[in-house]
Amino acid sequence: MPVPAVDPEIRTLLDTADTGVFPVHGLDAVLADPQRYALLRARPDTPLDDRVTVRDLCIPGPGGRLRLRVYRPDTPEDLPVILYVHGGAFTYGSPEAEEGRSLRYARDVRAVVVSVDYRLAPEHPYPAAADDAYAALTWIAADPTGIGGDPARIAVAGGSAGGNIAASTALRARDQAGPRVLFQSLTYPVVDGSLTTASVREFTDTPVLNRGAMGLAWAYYAKDTHPDPYASPIRAAGLGGLPPAYIAVAEVDPLRDEGRDYAARLSAAGVTTELVQVPGAVHGFDLLFPQARISERNLADQVRALREALHP
Repeated sequence: MPVPAVDPEIRTLLDTADTGVFPVHGLDAVLADPQRYALLRARPDTPLDDRVTVRDLCIPGPGGRLRLRVYRPDTPEDLPVILYVHGGAFTYGSPEAEEGRSLRYARDVRAVVVSVDYRLAPEHPYPAAADDAYAALTWIAADPTGIGGDPARIAVAGGSAGGNIAASTALRARDQAGPRVLFQSLTYPVVDGSLTTASVREFTDTPVLNRGAMGLAWAYYAKDTHPDPYASPIRAAGLGGLPPAYIAVAEVDPLRDEGRDYAARLSAAGVTTELVQVPGAVHGFDLLFPQARISERNLADQVRALREALHP
């Protein structure tokens, strides 16, 4: 399979990237070295937005105290809640690392965003991260008043590994008669630990994410348990009854085909699903290069989908 061309603006940004410790090339080498991926766990400086109040709180979690970072627009009304799950190949990342997206969702969707600081692999393999996210969901549904949230309007959202955990959370809520989730927004999600799609097999040297990095991520997270549907949501026996979904995939991304396959399976199961493939986009394009035109268009599209679902 020929690798599609990268968007010219993204290509220029990749060639001149200064993204700190994050490697826009060679993530597989970073994930192979604990000393290097540990650097990606540092909490970066975060942007400011005087229209959104940001605070940390801790709740009881399956592994002890679980930190949630809460973003709330400055308005007195009760708002819908977005449970946000950050990405990071299951091994790194933090709410702070994706604060720009959380602020954008809070401000433009008009929602309380609760970003969960879940436990990371390989120290905490599956199901630790999935358990933490589900604990956050049940807490939101049981006691939303402290954050000014409306328990009747909850969405889950996340990108990459966060998209996996968000999808898993929606599955689990359905299977265990848990909190009602109105909507799921999944951006270039990891949903299939088998590493068998055509894009994973063929996209061995793509920017930001390649097959080698995906192999390491799965080995750390769920090497022997990846067929479990809460680890690989596409392996669920049935997808009927799940909340409507918005799925965005990047064209130049090993995860492209599993995102498309998951969207097709959801749709075949009767779940209203919107699939967007962003031409020329690489994995993480909207987080690494939010100034690019394709990034801004897709971020606006994510906001639009969430807003339509939560403010019908």
